[in-house]
Amino acid sequence: MKRRIIITIAAISAAIFGAGCFFGGYFLRNITTPDYASLDFILRHYKKYYLEEDDDYVSLMANGLLSKDIYSQYYSKEDYAIIEKSAQGIRAGIGLTFTGGDLTVVEVKYNSPSDKAGITAGGVVVAVGKKDGGYLPVSDFNGFSVALDGYAAGEKFGLKIRYGEEEKEFSVSKEEYRETYVLYEDADGRYKFTDADGELGLNRISDPVFALADKTAYLKYVAFNGVGGGKYGSAYQVKTALGKFRAAGNTKLILDLRNNGGGYMDIMQAVVPHFIDAAAGSRPLVSLARFKDGSEQKFRSESVDYSSYGFEKIVILANDGTASASEAFIGAALDYDAKKIVSVVLEESEYYGAYRTYGKGIMQTTFENFATGEAIKLTTAKIYWPVSGECVHGAGITKNVERYSDRIFEAVKTEGDYALSFAREMD
Repeated sequence: MKRRIIITIAAISAAIFGAGCFFGGYFLRNITTPDYASLDFILRHYKKYYLEEDDDYVSLMANGLLSKDIYSQYYSKEDYAIIEKSAQGIRAGIGLTFTGGDLTVVEVKYNSPSDKAGITAGGVVVAVGKKDGGYLPVSDFNGFSVALDGYAAGEKFGLKIRYGEEEKEFSVSKEEYRETYVLYEDADGRYKFTDADGELGLNRISDPVFALADKTAYLKYVAFNGVGGGKYGSAYQVKTALGKFRAAGNTKLILDLRNNGGGYMDIMQAVVPHFIDAAAGSRPLVSLARFKDGSEQKFRSESVDYSSYGFEKIVILANDGTASASEAFIGAALDYDAKKIVSVVLEESEYYGAYRTYGKGIMQTTFENFATGEAIKLTTAKIYWPVSGECVHGAGITKNVERYSDRIFEAVKTEGDYALSFAREMD
């Protein structure tokens, strides 16, 4: 009994001491860091008195704090889980992307239900099929979204899409799907990574569509995304397409990075060694990040295999949707281009009224709260090209990048895909 009492008293003393340390630390923190005291004051009074209290007050406060930077963001546990799945290429829906006020399709996710149905970018969605027959006209994203809400996953419905003067009908359904990132074409045909047969692979989907010159291939790369290993990763998919390029004896490549908004720097590090003229097997610097405290992070490529492809010319297509990791990639390709065989063809931007890429020369870092599952993405550094030291943030890649102005071209705007036509006609 005596021993128990002593232990109990000791435990109580320890608890009181621990609580004292906790509250002492709490008040010391608030005194030494007034911001904490202010945040605590705001939060306590908001929760107790605000008439229209929102349960998601943490998200409201965080996004208010980050509102001046469109690249920084707070993610709840649920939001971050979706982000992580998306990074692996796992998406849900029909796979269409719209911009602007109408329903013009600007992107069809590869291997999505819409892609498998044969929908292509450039059309305008004008109607969604109704369950009781006929079509419901839609003119904006809200109306489109409401119309789709009536269908369960896997349930087929019709879409009417107008291409010019012609309306086409498609049958799609909302599904979870594995996004892919590469379209490849040469004289042998057009290829995509698909899983139509249950196994993901680079499959021939049609005869050639573009009139490409002899020994010329086209590779469309949509995002530095897909962090899954092996065939599910976009780095693997690019390398596989380049293997076909090499096996066919091609020497000239049109690399289409239009609307490639970037992605993950580690994926850029895995893709860029195929395109930089450095010693085989070397791992040169491909980007440099500088942080607010003056420290630096050096991004080096994976093992270089550039010489194995026998490139005689690489033409990179870019526009105002080419951003971030894509711009860093282009910078590395130009900086290491000793033979001057790399060139960039720019489309005219309707948004900027100029020929340029997006101009995102900054890096975000995501910090996860492992205790809660939430995360916060913050802009943490500026990105510089590896040899020239260029930072294109805010300006984009234009002919004003003086050292490369002779290899950056502005495609003359005509009908159709004028940037691709310009690239095909380059000597």
